[in-house]
Amino acid sequence: MGVHDRQLVIALQKPRTIAQLAHIPDVQRRLTALARLYLLAGARSDARLALQAERVAFTAGDAASRPLLWPEGRDPPQHGCVGTGTCCSASFLGPVYAADARRVSALAFGRQRRFEPGDQPFEILQFHGKDVRGMARDANGRCVAQGDEGLCEIHLAHGLAAKPVTCRQFPLRFHESPDGVHVSLLLACDGYDRARPAAQPWPTRAAEVRGLLAEGAVAVRVSLPVTLAAGLPVAWRDWRALRAQFLAAEPAEPDPWLWLERVLELAAAALTARQARLAEGPDVAWEAGLLALQAGVRAPERLWPSPVRAHAVAELQAAALALTGQRWRDGQRLQQLAAGLREVHVALPLTAEARQHLHDIVANDLQVQVVQGELDAGLGNLTRRLLLAHGVAATLALAAGNAAIDARDTTQALHVVYRSEPELTWLGTLAANALQVAPPPPVP
Repeated sequence: MGVHDRQLVIALQKPRTIAQLAHIPDVQRRLTALARLYLLAGARSDARLALQAERVAFTAGDAASRPLLWPEGRDPPQHGCVGTGTCCSASFLGPVYAADARRVSALAFGRQRRFEPGDQPFEILQFHGKDVRGMARDANGRCVAQGDEGLCEIHLAHGLAAKPVTCRQFPLRFHESPDGVHVSLLLACDGYDRARPAAQPWPTRAAEVRGLLAEGAVAVRVSLPVTLAAGLPVAWRDWRALRAQFLAAEPAEPDPWLWLERVLELAAAALTARQARLAEGPDVAWEAGLLALQAGVRAPERLWPSPVRAHAVAELQAAALALTGQRWRDGQRLQQLAAGLREVHVALPLTAEARQHLHDIVANDLQVQVVQGELDAGLGNLTRRLLLAHGVAATLALAAGNAAIDARDTTQALHVVYRSEPELTWLGTLAANALQVAPPPPVP
């Protein structure tokens, strides 16, 4: 079940009248799609049996031994650590596994202070109802192992291997699919692209990646079957063919907006074809949401009308204010996100490197991240990330008195948006609700 379906199920568990249900966004469309999926009728029945067999075949295995699949595209993002310590000031520094916790707790580092059982350098946060251990942060939001110069004191005193595996994995992201382990980047890293001019080919990092996987680095498994939209599943080979179309649509020169518009058009066509193949009725029109996103790529005010944007900006600023005096870096991130949303419609020219940074968002997220839930929801998140990164970068350029957005602006903007997944999801809900009230005009 996708995230939207789970939300719908939760809503249906409460006593509601038909009139009340009608006010839930997409309720009729999603209920119809789910009913058709589970009633086992005709073409949908055959498809469901085939997809079930595919899911069974994708059994759990040893991720470290699976083929490694490297970033794709004409000039994919690279990574080279430049030691800024930005990654040591994140919203959450984890997970830290038990073996890492035992090792780090026994180390002497920094001022040669040994952490005792009652004074361990960890904090526990709740994720999806579960306690997850991470490195503790000080009042400034920095890791307790981070020195004044921004470097990791565990690394300085005991070497790279002594650090938690999650710290060594950053900014690499791993997704396991029937094809193998896909490697991509979390573009919040300040130095993700510093290596591009002189970078070695990605496959030279194979031994490093396999070592991380062997130590338990997080490899998120793709949920099968891949779902184009709620109640509209496809086989993995069909998703792979669609992704190939997405990659083939990349413009000759970096242009993230043109590329995303093409991707959204291809996705809408794929949804329409899949709908027809499974004998869906005309009342189920998944592609409408993708076409609305396509309209919003060049005109963000269509996704977030002025009243919605003003409300969201106020909420983000209030959340940032609540963090004053504690976790101020998180507060600063929320302030920058609010500023970017407020000015998301501002158009400033970009330098070539800044444009490449925004282009990298599309290249990076088209790997498999967009099908971690439903494809239409994933593409919505990608669209919002691109628009907000551009907005944040524009506000930074304006604040500095510059007439164009440069690489410093986009580097910081990517750090903000890739650290703001919960906020992007919330902003997506606001956009969806706004579209329910006043859908944007069709793309010419």
